[in-house]
Amino acid sequence: MLRIIIPLIIASFSSILYGQEIASIEKQQQIIEMRVDKNFNSKYKRQLRLLKRTYPMALKAKELIDEYESDLAEISKKRKKKKYGKEAHADLKDEFIFNIKDLYDSEGDLLMKLVYRETGMTVNEIIKKYRGGFQNTFYTGIAKLWGQNLNSTYDPNGDDWITEVVIQDIESGRISFDKQMKKMNKEAYKESMVEYRENVKRSKKKVKKIKKAKREAKKNKK
Repeated sequence: MLRIIIPLIIASFSSILYGQEIASIEKQQQIIEMRVDKNFNSKYKRQLRLLKRTYPMALKAKELIDEYESDLAEISKKRKKKKYGKEAHADLKDEFIFNIKDLYDSEGDLLMKLVYRETGMTVNEIIKKYRGGFQNTFYTGIAKLWGQNLNSTYDPNGDDWITEVVIQDIESGRISFDKQMKKMNKEAYKESMVEYRENVKRSKKKVKKIKKAKREAKKNKK
């Protein structure tokens, strides 16, 4: 981020930012006023819950890609750019692989959209840019198996308007939110999977008990 040190420019720049913030708040209010959703509160809470895991990851992706783009701009030779792209892809994979594996489907879907929001590129485009055709096809195929769309985009005025409202609240400081991504390693992922399987077993047992209780209740009525 450029740092402007001339006082007059700082004052002018601050004024512009303040005006933009007011405009952003007014726009958000307009969006809320224009839309009527009786389930807004529950949807808002759900998106906030999903964002707690995915938004920090999207911000981290933006940070890394901005760094890569800056480095690539200084490389002139095509061969060196290709080599750097492979290294960048490996770094991205290492940074996110277990965090992504640990996401639920709904979180994975949202992450695809948030990456586009932050970087201006779909996940598909990022893979293609930093790795190449075959890898791009491979990852797309894997994503389809898991029900995720690597070509997902983000529409703050359409399907993603509630998500955008939550993000604006986060960025304005209206709600407490930790934007720092906690990198997950292999050991932590394994522990998470064990906990997940145990939760699934407990849930299945509860469902069986409920069904059994309903069957017994029907028998007693007879």
